[in-house]
Amino acid sequence: MAPKAKSPTGEKKTMEAFRQKQWKLAERFKDEVLQKYKNIVKAVVLFGSLTRDDFHEKSDIDMLVVIDDTSARFTPEMKDSFDDKLHFIAKGIAENIIVQPAWTLTEFWDMARIGHPLLYTIVRDGWALYDTGFFIPIRKLLELGKIPTTLEAVEKFMETAPQKISRVENAKLYMVAEDLYYAMLNSSQAVLMYMGQNPPSPKHTPGEVREVLVNANHLEQTYLDDLESVIEFRKRVEHKDVKDIPGQQLDEYIQKAKKYVSRMEQLLMQLQKKKKENIIHKNYEVMVKAAVTALKKTGKLPPDPKDLPGAMKSHLIEAGKMDPYYADVFRRVVTMRKMLDEDKATEVPQRDIELTREYVRRFVQDLRHILDEKPKARKGKK
Repeated sequence: MAPKAKSPTGEKKTMEAFRQKQWKLAERFKDEVLQKYKNIVKAVVLFGSLTRDDFHEKSDIDMLVVIDDTSARFTPEMKDSFDDKLHFIAKGIAENIIVQPAWTLTEFWDMARIGHPLLYTIVRDGWALYDTGFFIPIRKLLELGKIPTTLEAVEKFMETAPQKISRVENAKLYMVAEDLYYAMLNSSQAVLMYMGQNPPSPKHTPGEVREVLVNANHLEQTYLDDLESVIEFRKRVEHKDVKDIPGQQLDEYIQKAKKYVSRMEQLLMQLQKKKKENIIHKNYEVMVKAAVTALKKTGKLPPDPKDLPGAMKSHLIEAGKMDPYYADVFRRVVTMRKMLDEDKATEVPQRDIELTREYVRRFVQDLRHILDEKPKARKGKK
């Protein structure tokens, strides 16, 4: 059953009615899949914009089916055949039901173990229409922040910083020192983690801030000075060298922490924007290059680059060499690239960019059998 929106009115009522209609189509897909394959299906998951607040009239119904490969072996051919059957069921219900290639249970756990971005995206945003008891517990662990070094962990650190600042005004001296200290520490760790560093210990955080942020010109020296100042203040309070402090001096420490956390939030947004832009550019570059290489090898590369989408559809997808879903992936890649050129990359959800990157990777992987084909030897004169 679809979760209900809060008190919809006017246009929101129309969109909520649309969402409920789309949700019923997803439920119908789930029912038909279970009717035929319940003995091997472990979960049927709805995800994408329909499960978030950014759905609209043109939103696709993104579905994922997880199958059990522990009781029976699935060869690549068997899995491809199963994906085709899922695609057939989906298109028999609605054209906008997009079924991702099925995941096996082994693939699901492998992705959970290594912290794969695609798994986090689907588990975080997804809604299990059918679950045999593993999808929802993993989601709970993710929500509790028990799965480390993910964007969830970064966001958790960053979200706690402003909350701690707001507690300072009415706290006792030790609590003031602790909250100021951890607000600055956590926001520092959040940025460092996002940059690919392991979360540093409190003792080593100032050194990491200096090396990774200040020395690389991401952060001004004055903010590091403020961090070290608050660390020293907290140490003196902890050792009871300071038992009281004038209100004006306390306000100075509070302002230092506020400015520092605000700067860390700003820096994280800048880094996220840069990362988005880099991934969007790379997705486009890799997919276009792979498609051009494949079409060139098969002798079907069009002279005009504008004809590339049509050639890809005709000679790779309709020719049965590639999954039809890649036409949608290519469309998304091109749309994101246009938004990048228009300086609108920030409007693209990070989760959509990460998903697209994974599908581009799979596209390149699936093209290998075309690129690896050896051309037939021509008969020549002796």
